[in-house]
Amino acid sequence: MGLIFGEATRERTPSSSTSPSLGGPTPYHRRSSWMPRDRETIYKSYLRRIVYPWHFYENNGSYNGWFDWLPEWMRVGYWSPVFVVYLIGFYSSMIYFKPQPLIFETATTKQLQNDDRDFWFYADASIFAWGIFVMIVSSVRMGSLGAFYISYTGWSWMLLTARPGFAVLGYLLDDEGPTSSTTAKISALVKTLESSLRFPVVVAAFVTFTIWNSILFPMIYFFAIKEEKHRNDFLKFNFGFFMTNIHLLNLPLAMINTVIGGDAIRLFTFSDLWVSYAVVVLYSMLYLFVLDRIGLHFYPIFCPRTAWSIISFVLVLCFYHFLMERGNDLIIKLHPELRLSTTYAIYFQF
Repeated sequence: MGLIFGEATRERTPSSSTSPSLGGPTPYHRRSSWMPRDRETIYKSYLRRIVYPWHFYENNGSYNGWFDWLPEWMRVGYWSPVFVVYLIGFYSSMIYFKPQPLIFETATTKQLQNDDRDFWFYADASIFAWGIFVMIVSSVRMGSLGAFYISYTGWSWMLLTARPGFAVLGYLLDDEGPTSSTTAKISALVKTLESSLRFPVVVAAFVTFTIWNSILFPMIYFFAIKEEKHRNDFLKFNFGFFMTNIHLLNLPLAMINTVIGGDAIRLFTFSDLWVSYAVVVLYSMLYLFVLDRIGLHFYPIFCPRTAWSIISFVLVLCFYHFLMERGNDLIIKLHPELRLSTTYAIYFQF
């Protein structure tokens, strides 16, 4: 989702990378806060004073001018103290409420019927190969996918590609006949990694599919791009090979062998939910502590400079929990045998 801002707006807006950043507080913010707007003393002693720059570039919080369409107070300024308190609470709760232990059920290859195993094995192999193919081809055609890898969409696609990769490797290790204890441990670990990524892959694909197509795409098309020519270019770009894969085909691909599949399908648990929240934590750290300092504001609804963004975070977390429950309902509907029991043999505990 973050990739398109540069493509869509770089022609219409001159670069402001050399424009001076505005020092001091804005009328919308206090003069002191937990996080600095540009430069703020973070350590004082009787002997020295250290000045810490928040933004990496003097670009007024808009990398290459791509985000000049956002209000200035969303790009520069102190973080909301209420948001900072919430963020500390969220990160702390992830440690406090971590399931003990994390358990991800997996099935040995030998437990699966041969026809079933072979079909879904090739399905995973195809998804893994396609995911890599899309990134390689798009990199060659577009010259660079730099912003893609630091966007939530990019993370979603890479998780979607990694999960079947782990599944294929686990099946191959389990298929080599008599194995040493080391190989057996590696096989169990790899298949547990695959199992732990199932719900994060599904929920990230669903969020990407929904938010892009129902919120971000209309917002960019109608508000961020003013000229008709650039709108037509953006529309063509949005329905090109790359964007069609990462924003439309991503959801059905993510559901294969996670929701729709053979004997290896299982129900999602709170361990799965915790891992998906952990992905949110990791991406929020990248977004808030790196991209915000660069001036890349891919998702304005998560702006740390207003307490209202807490609502966005809470809604996302609630949405994840909702999707876990509804996902389990769908899995039980497709696999009624899972309603009463599970038949998985290997448990790998963290």
